Amino acid sequence: MLCGIDFFSKAYGKSVIVGYGAFYPQFSVNTHQYVLFGTDIQNIGLMLEWMQKHQFDNTGKYVVVCVSKEHCDESEGVEMLWNYKIINVVFLKTGIIATESMAYTYFDKRYDCEEVRPVKLDNWFSCIDIDHRKNCLEMFPLKLRQLQSCPIIVSTFAQTPYMMINNGVPSGTDGDLLRLIAEKLNASLQLMTPQRGIGWGKLEEDGTWSGSLADVYYDLANFSMTSASITLSRFSHFHMSVDYNTVSVVWVTHPSAMESPSLKLIRPFEIEVRITLALSFLLVVILAVLIKRKCWNSMFKAINISLPRRSLVFYSWELCMGLPSTKLPTKSAFLYLAMFWIWYCFLIRTFYTVFLIKALKTNVYSSDIQKIDDALAANYGIGGGLALKDYFIDEPEIYNRWINFESNEIFSALMNMSEGAKRITAVNLETTKLFQRNQSKDLHILPQKVISSPTVLFFKKYSPLTEAINAILTQLVETGFVSKIYNIYTKSYFIKKSGHQKKAINLAHFTGCYAVLIGGWILSFIFFIRELYKGHRRKSK
Repeated sequence: MLCGIDFFSKAYGKSVIVGYGAFYPQFSVNTHQYVLFGTDIQNIGLMLEWMQKHQFDNTGKYVVVCVSKEHCDESEGVEMLWNYKIINVVFLKTGIIATESMAYTYFDKRYDCEEVRPVKLDNWFSCIDIDHRKNCLEMFPLKLRQLQSCPIIVSTFAQTPYMMINNGVPSGTDGDLLRLIAEKLNASLQLMTPQRGIGWGKLEEDGTWSGSLADVYYDLANFSMTSASITLSRFSHFHMSVDYNTVSVVWVTHPSAMESPSLKLIRPFEIEVRITLALSFLLVVILAVLIKRKCWNSMFKAINISLPRRSLVFYSWELCMGLPSTKLPTKSAFLYLAMFWIWYCFLIRTFYTVFLIKALKTNVYSSDIQKIDDALAANYGIGGGLALKDYFIDEPEIYNRWINFESNEIFSALMNMSEGAKRITAVNLETTKLFQRNQSKDLHILPQKVISSPTVLFFKKYSPLTEAINAILTQLVETGFVSKIYNIYTKSYFIKKSGHQKKAINLAHFTGCYAVLIGGWILSFIFFIRELYKGHRRKSK
């Protein structure tokens, strides 16, 4: 045995770790190539059990050398290897001639769910030839790509628009993708809902798992597909596929207070436009004041122009309101100025009218809660899925106040917030949009996100299916199938129906109009009293 190990380490020519019953944790995580020397099948089984206990990578590449001539049956050997889910393996035993070796593997070309049978590797001798070492690359092909209609069990649950299940057939962004994966694997797809608990699953206080992830952890399902976000506990206990999408989790709270309807009249104008309009009328007022000066009176007499009889400010306001002009200047220079002012006022009125219709029928809400700190200051209840709580382990003001919501409680929590509940919840962005669309309810989504997490499939640690499904997922992502499916379902579920009932304009929408009218009457009455007072003083003098 020692001579064989010595010969191998010299011929291998790379770093070799020799273990003899000792455990090296730092190497168990990073080592993916193994050569096992065993006296017989029983001895090799003890080594595999020891490696499984210390969580060595069973999906790595294995060369298993069985020395005994009598107790190294290849059928018994490959069946034992499959029990430990080691498939990238070459099983070596002594041949009929003592100086020769024979190599076996299993599932070489196709998967057999009924029986595990050894497959002899005929190109083994060319592999060990120094001049044909490249043939060794063919010893470890990608397996489990052709499952021959054997069943593959997937744990999931209904979650629109990701997963909808109708008579055992999945659909949705995840459902359609799952059917594509099963078709590429040539497997018969079997769905199961969580057998213990509900929803995505979490690590319980007693160290056990619940939900969909529990089905994978306790070998009830081959993998879990639930669009779950990645957390520390999930990353530590499960093997994950390549990411195929992204899920955004946002803070959601009750809708903000509605802005006063009296402000709807100025809603079509942004603050910059309001300032520009105010400056334009201010220039008219300044010009009207200057015309009253004596210097302007002398200049008008010099160029033989009479002073305007009407108030320049009132005349400009009439034109801005769209009233017909009773008289235009005779001088061409002043006529051009008046015409340009009329054109300017016409464009302003046109743009204002177009945008005013939408502004009158659109409710605008004040943004009270913009950050999670605002919710904390207002003493709001904070909650969401228990897995999301892990993201705030370094923020005790959130972590200690966290209220857990199961997957079947999310919609009721959103309904309570839409009715004014003083609470803020971490929810999937697509779920929030779907709720708003189907329930016609308003919610306030904070600009501050909780997390944008990659979407992955969850496998049991060192699952042999991971590599095969990763290859399929990579192809589907790179060819655009995943994004295409996502766009189809998000558009069909998030776009409002064309027959959506429009709200009628009520009296509250005209509050601003009545405010202008009443304010104008009050201002006119004040000027009327002023004129009476001035007239009375003139008569008394």
